[in-house]
Amino acid sequence: MKLCRLQHFWSGMQVISKLERRTVAYHESGHAVAGWFLEHAEPLLKVTIVPRGVTTLGFAQYVPNENLLMTKEQLSDVACLTLGGRAAKRVKF
Repeated sequence: MKLCRLQHFWSGMQVISKLERRTVAYHESGHAVAGWFLEHAEPLLKVTIVPRGVTTLGFAQYVPNENLLMTKEQLSDVACLTLGGRAAKRVKF
């Protein structure tokens, strides 16, 4: 029987610095705030800054839309929503 130790739980997790956490928080909040003010954007479901996997430091999840086609306004709002994180970091940092 193999023993499960604490380091086994930490082996898959990322440890990020306070500055990185703060930067990720501003980035994800930028997506959330942009989505709040955009009329044709999909509604926000969840935002997290907990690292998931190797490349994702946080994410904003939206309620999925069943429509496969988008209007020009929806497409424009999706582009603005995508750039909301970068804009928030640009304003703060």
